[in-house]
Amino acid sequence: MSPSPIKEDFIHYLWKTKKIPKDLISTEGLSIEILDFGVHNLDSGPDFFNGKIKVNDTVWAGNIEMHVFASDWLKHGHQHDKAYENVILHVVYEDDLQSEQLNAQGTIPTVELKGSIPKSYLETYLNLVQSGSEIPCKSLIGYVDKNKIDLWKYALSIERLQQKSQLVNEILQSKGMDWEETLYIMVARYFGAKVNLDPFGRLASSLPLHVILKNKDKREALDALIFGQAGMLDANYTDEYFQKLKTEYNFQQKKYGLKAIDAVTWKFSKLRPMNFPTVRLAQFAGLMYRVSFLFSQIKEMEDIREIKQMLVSQPSSYWDTHYRFGQDAHYVVKTTSTEFIELLLINAISPVLYTYGLIHDEQQYINKAIQILEEIGGETNVITKAWKSMGISTKTAFDTQALIHLKNNYCNEKRCVACKIGHEIMGK
Repeated sequence: MSPSPIKEDFIHYLWKTKKIPKDLISTEGLSIEILDFGVHNLDSGPDFFNGKIKVNDTVWAGNIEMHVFASDWLKHGHQHDKAYENVILHVVYEDDLQSEQLNAQGTIPTVELKGSIPKSYLETYLNLVQSGSEIPCKSLIGYVDKNKIDLWKYALSIERLQQKSQLVNEILQSKGMDWEETLYIMVARYFGAKVNLDPFGRLASSLPLHVILKNKDKREALDALIFGQAGMLDANYTDEYFQKLKTEYNFQQKKYGLKAIDAVTWKFSKLRPMNFPTVRLAQFAGLMYRVSFLFSQIKEMEDIREIKQMLVSQPSSYWDTHYRFGQDAHYVVKTTSTEFIELLLINAISPVLYTYGLIHDEQQYINKAIQILEEIGGETNVITKAWKSMGISTKTAFDTQALIHLKNNYCNEKRCVACKIGHEIMGK
């Protein structure tokens, strides 16, 4: 059987919004009257709890399960799962089982929706999920009230912060609830941006913050620790700076029992020289040299300008004339840019503050995390440009974070009926 363009979430949508007739005929020829559509279950188990139907003249109460094809019941193994023993109705888009027994209790009445869905809803849904546009509702979003879109954006921004807080929580748990260590790792990850995020994260995890702090007043030692742990000091460049770092790292490595990550994990390809991992590592070392306790300081700062100023970092002078070891280049002071610092605020600082507020039930830090996003200008990338071209506001990072989340978690997955914009379009 070829895949269906209909997805299960569309059936859930029709059921929740009561867009189908209450009086139906099962595939077995039974009269089915929907007395109570039930409560949508977002966890494992049947899709709707506590439904009520009348089968011919008998009232049944129990759970309702939904699939695109009736055979999905068997494919998902529900016939062997006790959680599905109290299912009173099987709602499908297409019945391909022809009333086959579904569980040990006997044949569950099956209702096929194919042919019963109002044409306008079906056509609108198919226009969305079969759209060739990068944003499925691109040609239809003009019908949606901008105020409703703004409300949905607020919810999406919070959803994105909650998603990021899951990662913060994982790091926090692995580091014994140490907030300084957690922020150190989060900041390190986003020094790598998207391309080198993973190796930067592994570098910070392999180089404990206490080792950094014991050497924070020695600039060369910090450079050595960071480049050494990155696996970038195994070569034999002859310049004096490289040789000094190599000697210093060998000493520090033995002292603290450090194990470097593999240098091949770092990506240089297709990056502008200012984004080379060598430059970002040098900037990260510069930040660690300037700031001792990042989290405790940021937590107390009220003005975002103070935080931005604290995150300004300048590498050692060697990097003024280099982008890579052993290769001379034109003189450029490689201080972290405002744009880059804002990315650290968006992706590392704000999520950690948000998570801290959640865990300690302190609303002021949740508000502060949101405020940071609201005071930073909107990001400019392929996704935000697409939304902007559709007339959607991208003025602040709070806006753009919402729209990035919407594109990645709803549009890309064609979850249009789970999206408030899609929901509005379906209701027109």
